[in-house]
Amino acid sequence: MASDNSLLHGALADAKLVDEAEADAFWSKPLGKNAKTKAVRHQYIRDSANSPVNKTVIFYETMSGARMGDNPYGIFEHLRSHPEYGEFLHVWSVDSRAAIPEQYRHAPDVVFARRNTRSYTYFLATAGFVVCNANLPGFFTRRPEQKYLNTWHGIPYKALGRSTPTAKFGSPASNATFTKATHVLTPCQFTTEKIISAYSMSGVSNATIAELGYPRVDRTIAPKPAVREELRESLGLHPAQAPNDHKPVVLYAPTWRSENDKDVVDSDQLMADLKTMAGLDVQLMYRGHHRMDRLIRDASVGDEMSDVIIPPHEISSNDLLTVVDILITDYSSIFFDFLPRGLPIVHYLYDLDEYARTRGINLETKELPGAVALTRTQLTESITSVASDLKDCCSYEAAISSPVQGDAYRAAQKRFCPSEDGFSSKRAADFLIKDALNGRPACTTRNGRPTAAFWAGELHASPRSDSFLRSLLKSAASPSEQTVLIIDRLAPIDKTVLRKIKKFGNALSTYSYDVEPLQILPEEMDSYNQFASGYYLDFEKTQSRVRQNDGVKPVFEREYRRRLDDAQFDRVFLAADLSFDELAIASMAGQTITTTADNWTPPADSKVALPPIKSTADRTTDWLLPDGTARRAIATRAYRKLRSITGRSHR
Repeated sequence: MASDNSLLHGALADAKLVDEAEADAFWSKPLGKNAKTKAVRHQYIRDSANSPVNKTVIFYETMSGARMGDNPYGIFEHLRSHPEYGEFLHVWSVDSRAAIPEQYRHAPDVVFARRNTRSYTYFLATAGFVVCNANLPGFFTRRPEQKYLNTWHGIPYKALGRSTPTAKFGSPASNATFTKATHVLTPCQFTTEKIISAYSMSGVSNATIAELGYPRVDRTIAPKPAVREELRESLGLHPAQAPNDHKPVVLYAPTWRSENDKDVVDSDQLMADLKTMAGLDVQLMYRGHHRMDRLIRDASVGDEMSDVIIPPHEISSNDLLTVVDILITDYSSIFFDFLPRGLPIVHYLYDLDEYARTRGINLETKELPGAVALTRTQLTESITSVASDLKDCCSYEAAISSPVQGDAYRAAQKRFCPSEDGFSSKRAADFLIKDALNGRPACTTRNGRPTAAFWAGELHASPRSDSFLRSLLKSAASPSEQTVLIIDRLAPIDKTVLRKIKKFGNALSTYSYDVEPLQILPEEMDSYNQFASGYYLDFEKTQSRVRQNDGVKPVFEREYRRRLDDAQFDRVFLAADLSFDELAIASMAGQTITTTADNWTPPADSKVALPPIKSTADRTTDWLLPDGTARRAIATRAYRKLRSITGRSHR
């Protein structure tokens, strides 16, 4: 797995592999069953503490190590083929099931690190550059010298994070992933806005978000020479030079579905749909989402239906799209990757109402480019119609700028694919290595407003917690500051209050996290026990103890960065009954003011109109004669009558 080369030798200089047995264990021996195993986390901490960041190493991970692919792969290929960026060791994360492509098995500049081995923790801790398209493990704590680019893995047609109907605060793993990123790549403004909102980046993230296009789409719209012809031959498709000189190639690529947090497949629906489509005058291919493949393998579909072509998974979806004439999908973001080609799309949404209710979607049917089919009959009619339209399309190149399905399709291309020109991989590499934007739109979530973090912790139900939440909502209503709720994912909050929180949208970022035990190394345990021995500590005493104890300070600095990276806040408002540990972590937030939420007031330069401070007499009147009551109305009339009498007597 590890090739004999100077790049690798240099990268391993600080790994201290003393003999061949230790080297073998470094690459192949699991430290534990999963990323939450204490041995995995402690090894990562030690690697971070004892080894410098290496700017010649790039660490890549796609879908938790499932394969080499997607946007990280596009960046990897571009960097390897353009030596002007520099000489790098490319390290790919792979899980226990992932196959290592033969073409890279002995490449001198490419190595593979199995998840949860020492090689994995070492390279994740020491790589100068980290590139990921999903979530990194929870223990990942970006070091200040590391650059981390998150590319995500699709335009969010489906609702994400806290935007989903059943979400309470959002996804802790994704919140952390985007907070730790220094660079975020998106293909368009729509994706930028949805990602910022779904993962509570406002007021937390310091990343630069750049709209550069998706590197993986380069493979679809600018394939390497002869790729189309080789794919057609390997899949048994008819030769083709133009959309109108062969039977249309139709790809059905549905996404996954779930019920009660479990993935499900309606196999009867799927097989009936495929049987109907196979009866049309088309060349039909089927590819299910990789999460579906666990329940009904693509190969088993092919076994039952010999007239349906099942492309092997070694062929990436973006390569596969180069030979597709008509795409049939549902709520999958694959249609956005196909959109730049200008060829027909049919959105088969047979369960639209149910899917929208349970999962949530970000686009209405009127916003979708192409045809929409809600029934199997409409599906066949749509395929037949667009297949007929293809007969008027004389070249694939013409369809790019003059889509087969007309002006609405063209408008969607401009909205969702404004940067897809075949050079997105280059722009992404420039962004990562050189911090260059090449004139493309970019933003951060920091807009100059001060930030107020409400540190909730577990927030047990109590009158003081109710008061905390009231102050939170007052802050969110203030245009003078960005409000952030930092809260345990399982914290109980009344549904009515939760609805109010959600209504504020990006004005109130809900940054949830999974509570996990502090990672304390054996040599830190005595210092930690000394710190935790206090009978009662308020925030100031906790902060003082942490600052004075060099043995315990790294524990809390590490945990703060693991949760929130380099996020800093101007003011921190604390919930009641926070633990010593939570108070110590909160002391790392860089704030100038820390107090309880009861003491919240608008920022000094705020123009928010607050109720006037009432005198004791006025407050007593409010208590005795509340607004809206009959006795208040009687008292008011009596008072006016008295004033009118006394007024006349003074004339």
